[in-house]
Formats: sequence, C-alpha cells, structure tokens
Amino acid sequence: MNDTSPQADAMRLRVLQAMPPTRRLSLALGWSQAVRDLTRSSLRQQHPALPPQAMSRLLADRLLGKELALKAYGPPQNHG
Repeated sequence: MNDTSPQADAMRLRVLQAMPPTRRLSLALGWSQAVRDLTRSSLRQQHPALPPQAMSRLLADRLLGKELALKAYGPPQNHG
C-alpha cells in the first residue's frame, strides 16, 4: 500500500539526493533505530515475560529473517 503521490515521492527523492552523504547516513541510521525500537516494543507487548536474551533473538528473527538469524546466532533457546 502506498499513500504517497508520485509527485510527492519524486520530491522526497530529490530532497534526499540533494543532502550531503553524511546527512543521508544519519537519517538512515535514525530510521533503522526507529524500526528496531518499534519492533522491540511490539514484541515486548506480545511476550512480556520473555528474558532479555530471548527477546534479542526474537528481534533478530524479525529483523533479519529466521534463516539469517539462525546462521548468525545459532538455534534459539527454548524459554518455555
């Protein structure tokens, strides 16, 4: 679903392209952190009793996908 008009999307792209690379990187890092924070918050609501290590692994599954998280972190621990 996309609620942005093609004209607005084109303008957004032009504004981003006009920014210095350091500013674009700063924005991207901020957006990435926001995604992690929102995902972590959602997971905490769904699994309030999950220990921190298990929460981190579940977050990795969500952000990286289960296959890549398995390769990076090994099998998840069973926490009941």
